[in-house]
Amino acid sequence: MAKNDNADMLWHDDGHSIELRINRSELEVLSITCPKTDDRKCASEDHDCVVEYYIQRFGMECNAGVCPAAENIPICWTLLGDQRNLDLAQVWFMPKTDELFSAWLIATKNP
Repeated sequence: MAKNDNADMLWHDDGHSIELRINRSELEVLSITCPKTDDRKCASEDHDCVVEYYIQRFGMECNAGVCPAAENIPICWTLLGDQRNLDLAQVWFMPKTDELFSAWLIATKNP
């Protein structure tokens, strides 16, 4: 987990990933992998995984990064708002291969 002190965002680096496919000119999300550990931060009262819920509901609109095309992309994620009321919250995910995010993530883990 990495914290951005300027925005109070906690980025979770806990094993989530997305599997993508390009179908003609469309990018399709085939699956979302959740680590489903006992201490995971992505579980809510109403949803098994808020990351899966948001990506299935909004697709790539939750993406905040850029990365090379790949079938499987490991991601970090953050939730803004109350996890108990997802209609008033927002989940963002960032590919771990995004160059700027990756550099920031490494710097925050190894100050």
